[in-house]
Amino acid sequence: MSMSAQPVSHSGFDFLSRAALVLFTFQIGAVAHMILGQGMDGPPKGYLFIVMITALFAGAQRRLASAPIGRGAAAWMTASRAAVLAILVLVSLLVVFRGLFTPSALKIGTTGISAMLWAAIALKGAAAGKFRPGGMLGLRVYWTMHSRLAWERAHRVLGRVLFWAGLAGLATSFVLPPFVSLVLWAATVALAVLLALFESRRSWRGDPDRLGGAPGGSSLRPVTK
Repeated sequence: MSMSAQPVSHSGFDFLSRAALVLFTFQIGAVAHMILGQGMDGPPKGYLFIVMITALFAGAQRRLASAPIGRGAAAWMTASRAAVLAILVLVSLLVVFRGLFTPSALKIGTTGISAMLWAAIALKGAAAGKFRPGGMLGLRVYWTMHSRLAWERAHRVLGRVLFWAGLAGLATSFVLPPFVSLVLWAATVALAVLLALFESRRSWRGDPDRLGGAPGGSSLRPVTK
């Protein structure tokens, strides 16, 4: 069975677009928290401008993901846009957590931790579909290690659940009690893994090109260049 990677048009731009969407969700959730806690005067001046820039940035990277750009140029553009996204993240954190400042420092800390956990699984979901078959990253179980089809479908399911549930959790983490948010986070991760395992076994059973046969046989190897 061929182990050559399927061509993907500028996956770096696609990931940046999803990462920017995670940041955008974080910003919107923070606005809702500020308004609920401090009224319409809660959001700092200029914050909505930052939110607008993030939305435009996400849309621009999405378009670039399928644009006819050479690999060399795409690499430099991806690096420069990653730096822009890092600046947006830093500015957003500085503005948001300054705007969220209240006498209850513990509540701010737990809310921030909850939001970061949701953001982490959303970013993991955005990248899951790009994990190399047989590589160290990803769901390494018997079915995924003996069938490329099972690997790809399992990580597609895992990525979609983590990404979209992560965005929803990130948006609500600013308004839900931290304990409730953390319980939902753990349940989301467990559900995503269970669904991916179910899909990997189902795909493995239906894959005529699966490797190894019985346990102990050959397994997939990471794609090398």
